[in-house]
Amino acid sequence: MSRLPQMSLPELKAAFIVDFEITQRCPYRCFFCEADIPNIKPGCELNADEVFRILQKLADAEVPNVFFTGGEPLLRPDLPDLFRHCSNLGLDPCVSTNAFSLDESNLRQLIDAGLDSIQVSIFGPKAIHEAIVGKNGSYAEAMNNLKMLVDAGVRVEIACVGLRENLEYIPTLVREVALLGVPFFRVLRYVPGHRKEMLEHIPRRRSLQKCIAEIQRAAKESNIDIALGLCPGTEGATTHLVRGIHPVAFACPAGKTSFAIMPNGDVYPCIFFKNRPEMLCGNVLRDSVSEIWNNPKMVVFRRLTPADYTGICGHCERKWLCYSARCVAYNLGNNLYGDDLSCYIVRETLGLEV
Repeated sequence: MSRLPQMSLPELKAAFIVDFEITQRCPYRCFFCEADIPNIKPGCELNADEVFRILQKLADAEVPNVFFTGGEPLLRPDLPDLFRHCSNLGLDPCVSTNAFSLDESNLRQLIDAGLDSIQVSIFGPKAIHEAIVGKNGSYAEAMNNLKMLVDAGVRVEIACVGLRENLEYIPTLVREVALLGVPFFRVLRYVPGHRKEMLEHIPRRRSLQKCIAEIQRAAKESNIDIALGLCPGTEGATTHLVRGIHPVAFACPAGKTSFAIMPNGDVYPCIFFKNRPEMLCGNVLRDSVSEIWNNPKMVVFRRLTPADYTGICGHCERKWLCYSARCVAYNLGNNLYGDDLSCYIVRETLGLEV
């Protein structure tokens, strides 16, 4: 492959999207989730008025998109009010849910508040999903609620993290949700964000290409659109990029196009840095959005490009066509500019399992 020219990235005057963890509460205990980091004390969750104030600040700063996540956002009974408030302010809200806590009442309230699309996390057919989330009965509940969403006219997007444990079962899941009328399925690139043992869940490279082909075949046969996120260093990644796979590329978005708000209002460049106090960029209740966005720590991320990488990542000819997660380099290697240990090229060079 020929070496690509280095590129600069335009700096935005405000974030394009904000990930807003409005709660850490969740009925699931997913083994790969970063929501279990005990950095928010119980009882410190923002109340509705405080969230309203934050949403007003985001709107005033011309942030266009807010992504409500958690934890499980549906555990907040005021979620419809938060959703409606976003719309009234000109913000475009999105909700990420596991759908386990959805019922006819809160669905109707959300639809009345303007909900027309939603992202639902499911991780495989029944046994696989329930092993990953640690809750018996969760698959049937989620699938029943998926049907309720589709029947209500809500556009559902499935978000499924691609793990070693579930990758070969994803084609089956694609077919099952397509039967319910789900139009879009997204396989999310796995980011082992904050614990070294999380590296054990990276899919094996030797099985990845086969699974990709089977997922594509299942999607075509089921008439469902898909997007695939791949760990860095996947063989043929540039070909896949041209074909529309790996839709987030070229730059880690942390601090460049987004930042993350915690349930107490603390702000980090992304959710995977919330276990690192030194990455705290302020609190959006106390500080202005402009102060946070222009915090020196945030600016470091905004100006960081693949040209700054060191080590194996720094010498890699693919680095300008690679979504190398800086949180992995920092949290697992203590070097923001260093190697992303979830990359197959890095792992192979270091003699680690691929």
